[in-house]
Parts: sequence; structure tokens; C-alpha cells
Amino acid sequence: MKTLLGSIKKRYNEFIERLAKENEKSFGNGRLDCCQLNKNTKTNVKNK
Repeated sequence: MKTLLGSIKKRYNEFIERLAKENEKSFGNGRLDCCQLNKNTKTNVKNK
């Protein structure tokens, strides 16, 4: 039972790390600011 829980925990942690890397690629290292995100979205919509 202990190895099963360890395996699940390991997989979960690997998933979280992959998710963090993808978020860093998409949004950068800085703090997410809703005003800044909205500004970028509005600019992108106008350019389409």
C-alpha cells in the first residue's frame, strides 16, 4: 500500500512540475495581474 501511495504522489508531483513549466512559458515568471492579462487579451482581439 505504501508503494502505491508513493507512486501516486510521485506522478502528481511530476504533473504539477510540468504544469508549472507550461504556465511559466505562457505567462512568464512575474505575478499574474488580471488587468495586465485583460489588456493583452483586448489588444489581441483588436488585432484579429
